[in-house]
Amino acid sequence: MSPVRGPVVPRRRLGAELRALREQAGLTIEEVATGLECSVSKVSRLETGKGIPYRRDVRDLLNRYGITDQAYRDRLMRWVRDGNRQGWWDDFSDVLAPDPADPLVPDNFSRFIALEQDAGEARGFQTSIVHGLLQTEDYARAVLSTMSTADREATDRLVELRMRRQDRLYADEDPLVVHLILDEAVLHRPIGGEQVMREQLRRLLSDAQRPNITVQVLPFSVGAHRSVNGSFTVLAFPGSDDNDLVYVEGHLGDLYLEREHDVKVYEQIFDALVDLCPEQSVTLVGEFLPDD
Repeated sequence: MSPVRGPVVPRRRLGAELRALREQAGLTIEEVATGLECSVSKVSRLETGKGIPYRRDVRDLLNRYGITDQAYRDRLMRWVRDGNRQGWWDDFSDVLAPDPADPLVPDNFSRFIALEQDAGEARGFQTSIVHGLLQTEDYARAVLSTMSTADREATDRLVELRMRRQDRLYADEDPLVVHLILDEAVLHRPIGGEQVMREQLRRLLSDAQRPNITVQVLPFSVGAHRSVNGSFTVLAFPGSDDNDLVYVEGHLGDLYLEREHDVKVYEQIFDALVDLCPEQSVTLVGEFLPDD
């Protein structure tokens, strides 16, 4: 099984290149938008990799910036093509679309999934629940049915989506490298009942044996630490042109931090948490399992 990549990385690469070209031309986003008779938000979304790139728009921008090198133009147009590629998660648009009646469903979670699929490494800290990448199906259902007001059918679809995300962990080629730290509180919280929790803990111990997965537990005994404010995930991308980013999930909207300084702060926090975890701290998971 090989990983299926999405359109996010080429969109981000294209956006970074378009932003650099605009700055080299000494133009503001407002000036470019006025010249092309389009909205400022359209140019901005292209530069941040959040908008779907179209050949005509990118061609017009390259003409505006005076780019005549055909090989260079062809490279950017390849990114346009790759940026329009659909990901497997598009099949779940029925449950990924924001629902005004259900504010507990993260807005535009499809963006995070696309980023996660293109990332080479994910590092995260969880304060309350097991990270979605390592959840069992029953544990995920218990979490999602509590977080959302969706009906049973929609919840089942969300669970299926969560299980599909995990395929990257077990890909034969280039699997996602994961390093997750769980606060000890995660092990104490009996989500889904005793049997569900028991299977979830077994899953953690099993996954921790894989070469691309590291699981650590931050014990209560460490007291206060640098991430008492909450959970976060740092996504790192294999290409040197693709900046790492931080994802922080919220009840009324998700936060994406992409500035180099912001990412560095969270990377330092993660490293500090790693230092606080006892050696082989994953063995703490086994202490919550009854003797067979």
